[in-house]
Amino acid sequence: MPASEAASRRFLALTAGLLALLVTLVAGRVIWFDAYWIFRQDPPWRAVTGGNSRLLDRQTRRAKVLQALTRPYDLALIGSSTVYHGLDPADVTAVAPDRVFNAGISAIIATELPVIAAVVAARAPARATLGLDYYMFSRPSVPVHLDAALAGPSGRLAALMGSVLGRYALADSRLAAVAGGDDPGAWTRAGFRVTPPLPAALTAENDATRRRSTAPFRPETLAGLALALDRLSGLDLTVYLSPVSDAQRRVLADLGLTDDLSRWREAVMQLCAAHGRPVLDLTGLGDPYPFDPARGSTPAWLDNLHYTPLIGRQVLERLGLRRAAGP
Repeated sequence: MPASEAASRRFLALTAGLLALLVTLVAGRVIWFDAYWIFRQDPPWRAVTGGNSRLLDRQTRRAKVLQALTRPYDLALIGSSTVYHGLDPADVTAVAPDRVFNAGISAIIATELPVIAAVVAARAPARATLGLDYYMFSRPSVPVHLDAALAGPSGRLAALMGSVLGRYALADSRLAAVAGGDDPGAWTRAGFRVTPPLPAALTAENDATRRRSTAPFRPETLAGLALALDRLSGLDLTVYLSPVSDAQRRVLADLGLTDDLSRWREAVMQLCAAHGRPVLDLTGLGDPYPFDPARGSTPAWLDNLHYTPLIGRQVLERLGLRRAAGP
């Protein structure tokens, strides 16, 4: 073998070795820090933040998809932020709490439901619940959508690989990316967000936001629900309409959208019935708990839209996932 060829091979081998070492170091750093909480039971950033994570708050779509792809669970709780604020897996008695995953995603819209449905179905849990709210079917868009490619095996594999070696994976694997969240509270490994009562200034601001952002029902979004039901057809699935506060009903009434809420309820129930999935209408479950946005959170409501586990436990009872409280 000529000396030049031998030298070239040594150079290539050395380069390959250095690249492999670099990749190993990068992957090791990402897995050790575990910014999206997908590899470790207790990643190091939790000791500093107590479970509060600005990254998980702002990148809920990415985090929940990666968690749903890697967590072991027998029951998935699918829905919006109403689910991850209101349904605590620790309150479930029908399944071991450590086998429950709260797959609620902030501001998810109906056109994204088929994606998270496909992700959950790929893990093949025995049971799932799907909590629907009016905003899923009225909000025109969101700044960042769930990637439709996640519905297929190759898209999910790419997401998992990216969680270790992707550009964002290393950039987010630092305390500065995680710490300093503006929202009080903390995430649990089961996907639930423990949130303390909000002050009146914030609940009033949230009420004003609802008045600016609440829109008419968009019937075309029902196609997303239909596809999600198809993708979850192999699971023991319960569909329900989420509790609605009296404060949010006032917002709808003031904007002339009360009839839209009724049309949405009827349309969802008809579609689900056509798919053999009867719907539990739990919109009135919060009626005994009035809420005034000018006075801050109550034991039952964080704000107009988000109920607390006080109502969430009643939701779980209606879903057959929690033993009813004694008299």
